[in-house]
Amino acid sequence: MVHFTTRERWAFTPYVIEDRGEQNVPLIYLNAARWRMVRGSTGYFVNIPTRPSQYYPVEFNHIYVCWCEITWNAPEAVWNVVQPAGPDYRCDIFKDEVQTAGNVGALDGHPPPAPRTPAPSTDSQEEQGSEWSEDTIESGQPGNTTEEEGLANLAESIHINPPKMATMKEVPGTEEIIHEDTGHRIQRVVNIVDDEAALRRATGPDRADPPSGRLEQLPELPPIHLPQDNQP
Repeated sequence: MVHFTTRERWAFTPYVIEDRGEQNVPLIYLNAARWRMVRGSTGYFVNIPTRPSQYYPVEFNHIYVCWCEITWNAPEAVWNVVQPAGPDYRCDIFKDEVQTAGNVGALDGHPPPAPRTPAPSTDSQEEQGSEWSEDTIESGQPGNTTEEEGLANLAESIHINPPKMATMKEVPGTEEIIHEDTGHRIQRVVNIVDDEAALRRATGPDRADPPSGRLEQLPELPPIHLPQDNQP
């Protein structure tokens, strides 16, 4: 069975990027690429000892899940993405190794997610409670008091503090997207101002319709007769 790489499946067209991508490539796709600074440039490089320069810059395209060779274009101050990284870069990713966005695992340069601690079982809590009650009955502590006195002492020892008012603080939300032109994975701030304005328009009180441009007609009044009108 033939295994194809993402490099072989990509109908590549050269493109340019103004800045190098961030340190956020999934570890399962890292291969020989490493994040470092070489000759004043920070990004991913591949160490190829058989070549004169030894370290060669590469860029990861998150859309096609493929490493690319890049060169610095000094006159235009951009990076030229010239072609997918060849076999000597040791960065090939096979098609059957590609995972969906939610299953790529840990990212390079990011701390691994903290393991979840299981919640204590209710059965163990009930067993501990029953053991404590049995020990109390057998030992007769505290002081062989009656049940009513024990409840009264417990009520006196409980202090209820008034709840503190929570302060709401608006935090701008962010979302992670893949840039269509560069193939970089980037973070952008969600525009919550427009969302809040739309929500106020949708939930706000209805306003009365503005008056029409037609003038309002007044009722007709009876004619006024003056004394000189009755003279012959």
